[in-house]
Amino acid sequence: MISGRKRKIALAVEYDGSCFYGWQRQNNALSVQEILEDAWLGLTGETIVITGCSRTDAGVSARRHISHFSTAVSIPDEKIFLALNSKLCPGLSVLASRGVPAGFNARYGALGKTYSYRLLCSPARPAIERRTCAWLPQEPDYSLMTSSLDYFIGEHDFSALMDQGSPSKRQLRTIFDLVLAREEIDKLSGAKYRLIVTGDGFLYHMVRILMGTIVAVGQRKITLDDIPRLIEQKDRTKMGITMPAAGLVLEKVFYRHNLFGNDSWPYVRGDGNEK
Repeated sequence: MISGRKRKIALAVEYDGSCFYGWQRQNNALSVQEILEDAWLGLTGETIVITGCSRTDAGVSARRHISHFSTAVSIPDEKIFLALNSKLCPGLSVLASRGVPAGFNARYGALGKTYSYRLLCSPARPAIERRTCAWLPQEPDYSLMTSSLDYFIGEHDFSALMDQGSPSKRQLRTIFDLVLAREEIDKLSGAKYRLIVTGDGFLYHMVRILMGTIVAVGQRKITLDDIPRLIEQKDRTKMGITMPAAGLVLEKVFYRHNLFGNDSWPYVRGDGNEK
């Protein structure tokens, strides 16, 4: 099965974050990376190291997480995902696999990401959806929440939306698109919110704090006029809470060229270069 000539493979992976303590391999907790690497070892006898596009936290899910590894196994590139899935647990699935150039890097080649955050507002806490959304017993003001979105769009130093412990030394990030949709269910089940944000990169817990801040605006704890000043002050303690991990999903990762379809980076800077 091992041919002796190595090639690089990219994977598109979906996983339920409630089953894992994040993407990255850890000593004392189950991770997505560990499961994938061990599955490949059990399947082929080959030891690999898989590099992921993002180190999602414990409880955070992904609809299309991208990673890569090098292999000398002779399984056809486009069949590798099927082989891996035969060894994986129900909370993890490889959606597709393909060969990529030797210079491809799932982490450093990523130009942007889209995340979503789901929130359920209802008098009673959810049971079925407790692992896929955050919960509030009282609904915030939707009009205020949507009015706050434009303040976050564009290039800013987002230190105020970053928790301690971030390895990043670059706090200047750009949010290109930010949408909050509301769906009325019924009087018993309340209303569902879904925040969708696309940016060129995100700081530690940034999307969860962003959602917490938007909720705080809807709860009238932060005013619309406060937002620019709070961003400028770079003070984490003045922003909203860090929302629970359960509501967060990595939806898509963008690269210079299409990798698995509809994932080439669509945005450019004012100078015409890719951001």
